[in-house]
Amino acid sequence: MNSMDLARSTLKITAAKVGSLVLTFVGAAFFAQELGATLLGIFFLFQAVLGISALPANLGTRIAVEKRISEGGPADRILGTGIALKSALLAIITGVILLFESHLNQYIGAEVAGLLILAIFLQEFAGLMMNVLKGELRVGETATLSFAYSVVWIPLGVLLVVLDYGVTGLIYAVIAGKTLQLLWAIHKTSVGIGRPTRTQAHSLIDYAKYSIIPEIDGQVHSWLDVLIIGLFLAQADVGSYEVAWRVAAPVLLLTGAIGTTIFPQISSWSADDAIEPLERLLPKVIVPSVIFVFPAFFGGLLLSEEILGLIFGKEFTAAWLALIILLAGKLPRAIRQIAGKSLLGLDRPDLVTHAAIVDIIANLLLNLVLIWQFGIVGAALGTVLSMTLGTIHRTYYLSQFVKITIPYNELGWCLLSSVAMYGILYIAKSTVEINSIIHLFGFVFAGAVLYGVFILLYQPLRVEVVERTRAVIR
Repeated sequence: MNSMDLARSTLKITAAKVGSLVLTFVGAAFFAQELGATLLGIFFLFQAVLGISALPANLGTRIAVEKRISEGGPADRILGTGIALKSALLAIITGVILLFESHLNQYIGAEVAGLLILAIFLQEFAGLMMNVLKGELRVGETATLSFAYSVVWIPLGVLLVVLDYGVTGLIYAVIAGKTLQLLWAIHKTSVGIGRPTRTQAHSLIDYAKYSIIPEIDGQVHSWLDVLIIGLFLAQADVGSYEVAWRVAAPVLLLTGAIGTTIFPQISSWSADDAIEPLERLLPKVIVPSVIFVFPAFFGGLLLSEEILGLIFGKEFTAAWLALIILLAGKLPRAIRQIAGKSLLGLDRPDLVTHAAIVDIIANLLLNLVLIWQFGIVGAALGTVLSMTLGTIHRTYYLSQFVKITIPYNELGWCLLSSVAMYGILYIAKSTVEINSIIHLFGFVFAGAVLYGVFILLYQPLRVEVVERTRAVIR
């Protein structure tokens, strides 16, 4: 994969994520207005339990399959072995869910244990087939699958809510989306299902055992705060906090796409003992990874209450401060993604595991204490602080293998551009009242234009933008 292919794959993934997040954002706004914070909180708790339940149903097998296929191993036998391992894990998690079914339903607030089991099966096998595509270095093709899921579940969810199916309708829509994603992924992959072998099982387990903790770490940062809020607070608090989380999510669109794209490429370089290409690549991905973080934070600092209140409803403004904190946390999260993917690509999942253990312990302890003391603001603080600790560890470990060159001048200009944007919008806000969605979108659009203009005034960034645009077009 050359730089042009890398840019093209990143563009495909980013475009798919933009489309998915736009649909999700619009859908969440509709669901919030129609269902309110409490009922939406029940749905978010279902998604949180689904995310956490997927951990014992996976245990690193998906990323292990991707890694071994990207190294050039026998893809059919790797996939067959991966399916066998995953099936055994799914049988175990199904038994556990059935054993604690009544407690689980009571916690979530609806009778959904059976639907949860079905969703886990579909999610895991769809995810496995997408990892196979990534292992074949067909990363860009997974973008269509990710977008297809959103195209199905959001509109179907809207229809079922209009038809008065409520929270259950949203869950049906999620299951339908994952079903389509699985069937389409099976159709797209060129890898057959071979006979499982002990050799491949040992190979997958050897890699997966180091990937388990980082995988848990990712899900912990996505869902642990929500689960603890559901334990200590009400479903309405879950709904408000998760809406704030989803408003902040688009900030790392490009970062996620870059991390997804570079992993199989770094893995391929690592297999050839080539470190220099990675050292040249890292400075080029750092600025794109964080370029939207700075303006998003200052924009949230200025407009968080208006965003939550006008788009989702007044009861969601309870999460305005949590939203600002979550936006600030996108900076360490962006660096964390790139450093973590680089270490995994270098076949050092053990080091990512060490950093992830710090993440998980800190996240659990900080969230328990801070949510108990400060509610959803404590959840945001606990998540951001633990993520920052994990980022420091990952970056330190990566620096032991490659020379990390940080483009301070470009990053500094991004920060100054964001401050300038904030200053202009602050003055405008003092004279123009934001009391409608049109006014809000006008401010957001104006902020985007201002930031873009300031960025392009700096020649190195302007040259980089032009070069990347040309590469994608070619």
